[in-house]
Amino acid sequence: MSTCRIHNFKLYNIEPKAIICLSYERKSARLVLCRNDNSIEIWNVQEAPFLERTIVAHPESSVESVLWVNERLFSTGLVGMVIEYDLGSLVPKYEVPVTGGAAWCMDVNKSKTYIAVGTEDGYINTFSISDDYLIYDKIFDKQEGRILCIRWDITEQMIFTGSIDTIRVWNAISGHAVHRMTTSRKVTSKETIVWCLAVTDENIVVSGDSRGILSFWDPAMGTLIESHESHEADILAVSMSDDMNTVYCSGVDPTICSYSKITVKFNCKWVKGIERRLHEHDVRALVEANGKLYSAGVDGHLVMSSYPPKTVVKYPPFLQFPCVLVSRRSKCILLRYRNYLELWKLGSVNKKTQTNCRPGTIHQLHEEPVSLLQLKTKASDSIISYAVTSDSRIIAYSTNSCIKIFGFQIKDNEPILTRYEVALPLQKAHKMLFSPDDSRLVLVDGNKTEDDTMRIIFMKNENGNLSYEGVISVEKELVDNVNLICYSPNGKYLVCADYRGNIVVYSIDKNLEKTKMIVLPKYHCPPTAIAVQEKTLNVVIVYCDHKIVEYDIVKRRYTPFSLNLEERLPKQWLSRAIPVSHVTFDPRNENIIIMHDNTVICVIDKRKTLPTAETKIPKLESGDSLENSYPEMHYSSQEGFHIIKKYKNLLLLDWLVDDEMVAVEVNPVALVEKLPPSLKRKRFGM
Repeated sequence: MSTCRIHNFKLYNIEPKAIICLSYERKSARLVLCRNDNSIEIWNVQEAPFLERTIVAHPESSVESVLWVNERLFSTGLVGMVIEYDLGSLVPKYEVPVTGGAAWCMDVNKSKTYIAVGTEDGYINTFSISDDYLIYDKIFDKQEGRILCIRWDITEQMIFTGSIDTIRVWNAISGHAVHRMTTSRKVTSKETIVWCLAVTDENIVVSGDSRGILSFWDPAMGTLIESHESHEADILAVSMSDDMNTVYCSGVDPTICSYSKITVKFNCKWVKGIERRLHEHDVRALVEANGKLYSAGVDGHLVMSSYPPKTVVKYPPFLQFPCVLVSRRSKCILLRYRNYLELWKLGSVNKKTQTNCRPGTIHQLHEEPVSLLQLKTKASDSIISYAVTSDSRIIAYSTNSCIKIFGFQIKDNEPILTRYEVALPLQKAHKMLFSPDDSRLVLVDGNKTEDDTMRIIFMKNENGNLSYEGVISVEKELVDNVNLICYSPNGKYLVCADYRGNIVVYSIDKNLEKTKMIVLPKYHCPPTAIAVQEKTLNVVIVYCDHKIVEYDIVKRRYTPFSLNLEERLPKQWLSRAIPVSHVTFDPRNENIIIMHDNTVICVIDKRKTLPTAETKIPKLESGDSLENSYPEMHYSSQEGFHIIKKYKNLLLLDWLVDDEMVAVEVNPVALVEKLPPSLKRKRFGM
């Protein structure tokens, strides 16, 4: 039996940001979403969905609509620009202005050759898509009122727009309106707002409006075919299924309704199907991808659902990992928010109460956790990477415009920050990491050089004095930007993985020019967690499809345990919809591997019997946890593979010392209490 004590830290109060829009790219299986702080997140949904890249928000930016064109990403917003993004450096590539002020919506035609944008002043702008730029095509006749939603038809000859009281059909070649289809009003004095549009494979226009009515229109005749009063309030999102036989809709009334197409005596009708209540607040966006329905809205959660069988998985509105770093020697943790960092000193328990305690014991804290520092960025710039030494004496972070490094200490109970002025050959760092002994700071350049190579910058730390040391150029071994980076505990090996699943181990020499590299076998899925064991120097890699491998760096081959595990991973494990976010090892036992996502802790003991593919994974209880408590956790099982369900929103579980761990969790109440009121509905006769 192994026992350890856990600091349960629940003071990470992240504010959920509402999701405004979604867009899915089928070829690369990428889902892009925009939040109301104008940040853009790219999720890989090829296997278990995970947040792959984040394009941080600029304080003066605005995003109202995002769009995939093949594997190129575009956005538009209230600034009145169409922006294409560089998915390597995660910054805007170029901007093209639109005519008509702020832009609310955009869509691409079926052949991916033209983009149409609807604006505040009632103009439609179309742009031709070239290999590396957008070329202005034409502007359509001005309409009265703003254009809130826009869709191309399947023939690419017409464009449909929605605005107040009206759906218009436009000739995409001449730029003139062909039909004006008028919606009715529930109250004569209250306008009907057409919030969203979709188009079926038969070129039928589907609209959702502020009356809560889903309507089907014939654009060739300009007439209403049928309508359904599906919701009690505004319909904000409409989406078609992949086979074009089902329409999904939702909005201020967060119930997700589905309507299926049936044929009765050669006439097609849309019949209401199942209802799903997956959100408590407004649903702003819906999209179907590979048979799964993704929904999102004001609560900030990305929800994946399917039926049949009935499955629902919610992905909380957390920042991209890592959003917590541990300073082991000082027993501190560094929390990352969007534009500031918080340093906390963990609580401690009276040593007299630590002896002769049974597993599951809750220890009362002798000293409560203390906030030591809040470090904000200049002009509210978003943080893209950060690092801290194991003694918390040096804190570094990077935004898109600068890299800042600070010395930190406490004198007379007052925090003191000292700014380091170091000349660096890069403007921003996509990733940064201190070595285990704090002697080096590694910075991964966010931009490729002119010869299409990436750079890994090294800084030397000598007694708190930082200086530029050297650079390693990355050529063909990593073809995309670095997604994961970790050091071996002895500081000799640096492991880097890119977004496309390439993994390289660098053997770091005192002379950087003599650095050698090992290219690991490539897997078709990208990894989500990497760690190196201290004694064996084996690197454990967990991929987004939950495949687990262990690679011996010294012998340059997979370990016997890894080869044995490959065919014995339980189907229950492989079918999980949440990927592993962190891997760590028991410092007292080199055979124990501990992995976790935001809800489950998985413990693997390499000495014990491995399961078979059909085996049900055993669960272990570990004692209840309380806020500001200090419980003990133990794991003991005859099986070599088991899970612990203890947390709901776990961000990090990592070691401090040999018998102490820290678990950073977001209180579920904190994610709800900051949300606006939802639609009030009568329930159970109330």
